[in-house]
Formats: sequence, structure tokens, C-alpha cells
Amino acid sequence: MCVPGSEKDPKETVRRGYDLAADAYAQLENGIEWPRMKWLRKVLSRLEPNSAVLDLGCGSAMPAGPEIAKAHRLTGVDISEAQIERAQRNVSSGTFVRGDLGSVVFSPDAFDAVLSFYTLEHIPRVEHAAVLRRIHSWLRGGGLLLFSIEAGDYDDVTGEWLGVPMFLSCFDPETTRGLARNAGFEILETEVEVQIEAGKEIPYLWVLARRP
Repeated sequence: MCVPGSEKDPKETVRRGYDLAADAYAQLENGIEWPRMKWLRKVLSRLEPNSAVLDLGCGSAMPAGPEIAKAHRLTGVDISEAQIERAQRNVSSGTFVRGDLGSVVFSPDAFDAVLSFYTLEHIPRVEHAAVLRRIHSWLRGGGLLLFSIEAGDYDDVTGEWLGVPMFLSCFDPETTRGLARNAGFEILETEVEVQIEAGKEIPYLWVLARRP
């Protein structure tokens, strides 16, 4: 059983980690082209103007938030107070909520698209199936889901990241794609792409899917 406020609580580890590493994380992508914006544009090109878009694990809302907010209504959720404060400054037109991806609540059929970049691996993988089912319920018919997750197989591990403890948990890519299909999604496009983080190559699984 996880104990809040201790290293045994993975979500508290993630919250504290992103609070403490906020400055370092803001610099991590500078001058490096990650796949995030390429995949985001695949979603935005399919949306009608003024669509409702939810970004789960929005961080500081950079760089995706300003691009989304040009033509759409952005709602962001992040567990880190420091990241939410930055997001509110970076995208003043957005609505940002500090909350846990695994328990935050939205109305059924509330969104036209749900995004989750580099976030699912920060919650225990035993919760991933339930999270995907909940996202499915928040999307309108025909709504889009785009998520990325480390393309590894980590059974709840905590290690050092940007000088702070960080929790990771994910299934292998084929299992993760199966979870998305079992949640009711039709996968439109999927690929494993490598990006550079602090000089290291990290493979991520990208999934673009639709609620039929």
C-alpha cells in the first residue's frame, strides 16, 4: 500500500520530482526537435475550429499549449503545482487543473481530443487500462486520442532523473497498443520513435487513435 508523502507513493514522487526539476525540465527540449509537435499537428489537422482539447500531464503547456490554443479550447491537467503555475502563465486562455491523471474526473463526451505526452509512464502500469477507458468515456464519438509512453517494460521502478527521484512504469509497446484497443479505440497510426534527452536516446511509443 502506498503511503502519501513517502517514496513508497509513486504519485507523490512524480509530483515532487516535477516541482523540483521544473527549471531543468523547461530546458530539456531546448534546441532539440522531439516528435511531439509533429504528432500534435496530426491531431490538430483533423479538428474543427474551437474544438475542446484535453492535455493530460500538460506540464508547463510548452510547446504544445500555444499551438493548441490558436484555434481550440485547451484544458490541461498536471499533478505538479509548479508546472500548472507555468502553464497558466504560458497559455492565459487555457483552463488548468492540478490533479492526478488516474483520478481526475470529467463529464462524458466532453472533449474532441485528448492528448497525453510523456505522462502515462509516471503512473503505475496496473492503472493504465482504467485510464484509457476513462479517456474513452470523455471523448465524443469520433474524438481523437494521442499519447506517448516510453517504449520499455518497467514494473514500477524509481530512479534518478534530472537530479531528482522519478517513478516509471510501463508495458512493452504491443501490450500498450492492446490496452488501447481493449478500451474501445481504433488505432489510426502508431510508431516507436527515438528522441534525445540529456544526450541519451530514449525510445517512445506514439499512438494516434479514435473513438468510433
